[in-house]
Amino acid sequence: MMLVQASIIAFALIILPLGVLARRGLLISQPWTLLAYFAGLGLGFIMIEIVFIQRFLLFLGEPVYTFAVVLAGLLGFTGIGSWTVGHLNSNHRVLLMYIFPAILLVLLVTAIASPWIFTSALGLPMRWRIVIVVTMLAPLGTFLGMPFPIGLRIVAKEAPPFIPWAWGVNGFFTVVGSIAASILGMAFGFTAVLAVSGACYLIALLAMTVGRRPPIGRETTVGTDFDGLTGRPRPTG
Repeated sequence: MMLVQASIIAFALIILPLGVLARRGLLISQPWTLLAYFAGLGLGFIMIEIVFIQRFLLFLGEPVYTFAVVLAGLLGFTGIGSWTVGHLNSNHRVLLMYIFPAILLVLLVTAIASPWIFTSALGLPMRWRIVIVVTMLAPLGTFLGMPFPIGLRIVAKEAPPFIPWAWGVNGFFTVVGSIAASILGMAFGFTAVLAVSGACYLIALLAMTVGRRPPIGRETTVGTDFDGLTGRPRPTG
């Protein structure tokens, strides 16, 4: 019921307004590719987070410690990944072609290696188990923090009016993903949820790099601003 209610609210507050504004002159090339990209990031990230909380709960043993360590560690390292993006000057779409495979590879290695690590280190004191969890989260969290700011940079150049929609769509599908992850986990197991999260990131990559082509002449230049409703350039000063 929560999933149905959230989906109805999303359709009313995201899809319908986007269609209305499009008819009123919201000039965004291929908006559905952007929707798919940021929706995929929201779904994939929260599903990974839910699965890791479940798995590390068995390893750490205490829900309070598990939530604190997993959430703080994962969000902290995603922040480092986002900060790193600000210091990279390469082509953003080319950069995504490296980051997404890295996410999928690290996710696969973590999923395969975690049972062995948990079995070997289960008898260690709590502080060392926390160190192990944080170490496992570091590479994945860093890579997970990169696609969203890169997507925002691409949108800022090609479709500035879509920036608020990018935040809204991503935030909504994060909420939906937490509900969907619980449903899928109970029905098929959390390994299946990890597989779905990987598929979400793959769809996001395809949407941004294959399904979308950068429009000509839409990059922001010095002395040019964009109208917040129509996206048309307007003179400044």
